[in-house]
Amino acid sequence: MKKWVGYKAAGRGGSGSVIRATAEMTWRFLAGLLCVGAALSAQYKPCLKRNYGASSIVCVCNATYCDTVRSIQASQVSGGNFMHYESSMAGLRLHPQEGKFSSAAANTVIVFTVQPSTTYQEMLGFGAALTDSTAYNLYTLNEKTREMVLQTYFGDGGSDYLFLRVNMGACDFSLSYYSYDDVAGDTALSHFSLPKIDVDYKIPIVKRASQIRGQAIRLFAQPWSAPTWMKDSGTWYTGSLLEKYYQPWANYFVKYFEAYKSHGVSYWGLTPQNEPSVSPEDYPTMKWTEQQQNTFVGNYLGPALHRAGFSGLKMMALDDNRWHLPAWADAVLNDKTAGKYYSGVAVHWYTDDSAKPILLTDTHNRHPSDFLFYTEACNLVRVVEKDYGDWAIGEKYGKSMMEAFNNWVGGWTDWNMVVNLEGGPMTKNNKTTQFGYNAAIIVNSKTNELYKQPPYYFQAHFSTFVPPGSRRIGMTSVHNGGLYNIAFHTPQNRYVVVLINMAHSHASTVITHAGKGHINLVVSARSIHTVVYS
Repeated sequence: MKKWVGYKAAGRGGSGSVIRATAEMTWRFLAGLLCVGAALSAQYKPCLKRNYGASSIVCVCNATYCDTVRSIQASQVSGGNFMHYESSMAGLRLHPQEGKFSSAAANTVIVFTVQPSTTYQEMLGFGAALTDSTAYNLYTLNEKTREMVLQTYFGDGGSDYLFLRVNMGACDFSLSYYSYDDVAGDTALSHFSLPKIDVDYKIPIVKRASQIRGQAIRLFAQPWSAPTWMKDSGTWYTGSLLEKYYQPWANYFVKYFEAYKSHGVSYWGLTPQNEPSVSPEDYPTMKWTEQQQNTFVGNYLGPALHRAGFSGLKMMALDDNRWHLPAWADAVLNDKTAGKYYSGVAVHWYTDDSAKPILLTDTHNRHPSDFLFYTEACNLVRVVEKDYGDWAIGEKYGKSMMEAFNNWVGGWTDWNMVVNLEGGPMTKNNKTTQFGYNAAIIVNSKTNELYKQPPYYFQAHFSTFVPPGSRRIGMTSVHNGGLYNIAFHTPQNRYVVVLINMAHSHASTVITHAGKGHINLVVSARSIHTVVYS
């Protein structure tokens, strides 16, 4: 067994300390697990834990080591067999176990019955945002560690992401305020050009991610603000687009997609505006009403994209919080001029606790031919070291995903792929600050490490096992014991059941599938489980 070169304990003080005396023992233990695991799956590597106190655990990766998901062999999920993966507040991270269906159900009232003949929405896939900050942070790492991040998101044994959300111009996670044409009055856009952050950072990342996944990553774009000279406020933040610039702004979109295409990168979709309902005064924004957006999309943006050969792009309405539903979707999708250019509705998660998930089902029922896609999720709390690895943040993701998918949402995209140790950098009030928000992975450029947090694993419990083209299916229970639950059928003819227990006690559970038998499962306290069988 080759010694792991390059690991050095952080030696942090307080409850977040890594005890140097245990580092070598930890590695010897992991090495032993790897030797045993090699007989089961060459891809499986366990989490190297770092404890920040209480329920806060991260998995530490570097240029040569990162935990991976155990791949599934056909024999492990057929012939009455199943695979069971568990992550828990106690410290498990996608821990694999093999099991067999039983002819007898355990004595418990928590019984879930899979109903494969009842089908719902098709799943589009999962992803995260390639913001300017994410791209910059990735290039603060050495090449091998940067590669490890991309393998973790897009490679075998990773979270199997397909989508990347890309900001069109500056956003709140940028290093400065900018557009692609800041020359006032340039309605012909003769000065339009992609900056270094796009050409030298984002585009290489997209191309490498596509190579790793083995297919083109599906990109979708959205602006935070038009150039200041196009807005009534004359600033990056607040204000609306002046109507006399509707056509140049539509042409700006075309220029953007053409510029990326010239670099060998094509887009899958777009939204006309990030969060059109808000207009804060500390980062780039641009406000729209539904009626203004209908005029812009129906008379300018939609026709411009079609004339330029981009009619295949999937345009999504809203790109804002779900408390705007179904009203915003009704106003936009029912518009005779603009509605024909849309394919779906983009939703953010920030008001999930105050807006009931039935709003998603209402929207689907009103517009069944338009898909629902969650396009941004982020824990809006200033990230500090004591919050690294906070299990409760992962549970917040799990709850939101369960509610969304059980109410017709077909895709999920996280916010920043990575942030730095302070949760940034981000742009506020036209100044760059290191202090920002949390993300699924935090990168440490000083040590060339990455810290995989609970949100990474909650999302991977879905994304790794529910590939694009899967379909949500029925699953009923007389008494669910407070467990969040959902089931899918994949194109590989596998069944996937996900359960989340947010209680402080274990739950004895049965998953029943007619003709196959029963899966008797103990769902541990504060945990998430994925069960796969065929």
